[in-house]
Amino acid sequence: MRQHPMPHKVDLNLLRTFAVVYQCGSVTKASEKLDITQSAVSNSINRLKTATGQELFNRTGRGVTPTRFAQHLYERLQSPLLELEGLVESFTEFDDVQTHKFVVYCHEVIFHSLRQSLDQELAGSKIEILLIEMPLDEERIYDALSNEQIDLLIGISCPEGAMFTSSVVRQDQLCCIVKNGHPRINESTLNKTTYLQEHHAFFDLTRFDLKFVDWITDEVLPQRQAYSEHKSLMGMIEAVSYSEAIGVVPLSIAKRYQAAFNLTLLPFPFSNHTFDSYMTSLTKMQSNQANTWLRETISRVI
Repeated sequence: MRQHPMPHKVDLNLLRTFAVVYQCGSVTKASEKLDITQSAVSNSINRLKTATGQELFNRTGRGVTPTRFAQHLYERLQSPLLELEGLVESFTEFDDVQTHKFVVYCHEVIFHSLRQSLDQELAGSKIEILLIEMPLDEERIYDALSNEQIDLLIGISCPEGAMFTSSVVRQDQLCCIVKNGHPRINESTLNKTTYLQEHHAFFDLTRFDLKFVDWITDEVLPQRQAYSEHKSLMGMIEAVSYSEAIGVVPLSIAKRYQAAFNLTLLPFPFSNHTFDSYMTSLTKMQSNQANTWLRETISRVI
């Protein structure tokens, strides 16, 4: 593709607006993030289009898609823009004795254990950390982070792209759960065959369009008979507690509710990888003192 050099003097605000539209895929969302009108965003894109002599976006439904030229331009701009934003954020001062409120999305498995640990950690402090259960809509999750409506998210996957930085902060094993006194399943009888013969309480991972156990298992499992399907692990655990269904959950949450729901915990008979919790923040916030304190605090207590 032939490159068209841009003029020597280009308003850097145009490049910032371009990058946000590219990331959001929408003029409307970009205007909300930049806190300017949609007409101002469109005007900036048109000015950059004139400066480059190239089309930047094509309209598709309610959003926009970048042209090949825009893709190339964004690839060139992304790294220096992140460095500049990170440099600006590094100047932000933070004192952990001052009043401050953070907002964090957190997935269900570690929500309550993390909440209790943070309560102990922050006792007597003026700092508040609000935990919010992870929304089911993945687009909403990352929009909230990119728009800085939340400071951090702790999820079960990590996003792609240089805009976000993720790290594993906790790993969990899987286990099977059945009610105490199950008529067929116990430690001596549970194996691959008997597991597949039972009725199952499923936890649906809406964001991945998979059952939880299929997402976390290395082996391909055949179709199983469903007893019930749930959008929350707690709902699934309760169904197991009063039925003969079998369920699969992370070991930590099984131990947490074993006594309350009269559960028997058994080894999962299939090969599986660990259930990982990822802490994700904006890359530009890596040098931000407040965000650094938040990440370090959660990593320490989690």
